Amino acid sequence: MTKKLNFHFICKELDEQLKTRVDFLVKVSLVKNRKKFIEDYISQNFSKFMGEDRLLTSEEVMNMLQISRQTLGRRVKSGVLNPVNPDAKRNYRFMKSDVINYIQRKELEND
Repeated sequence: MTKKLNFHFICKELDEQLKTRVDFLVKVSLVKNRKKFIEDYISQNFSKFMGEDRLLTSEEVMNMLQISRQTLGRRVKSGVLNPVNPDAKRNYRFMKSDVINYIQRKELEND
């Protein structure tokens, strides 16, 4: 069991002032360097940002495939494209990776 030692540099009041001042300086440093911290974080985790498998809306998929809403509905009904929420009639959500795989399969068929 460890005991916490309570000691003060000069006096309790001055010690509290020092703690407050250090906290303030740390916050100022974080604010000043936030842009660098964010850039460093993104550079270290770039693959996570780019590899994210997010959900695409029907509009986004229609724009990617350059098809109409009716064609999208037919492809969902035939099972070519599988939405995450198949019960929704018009506001489908699709996994980005599924749509990209569909595009790649379609390109292979055309070659």
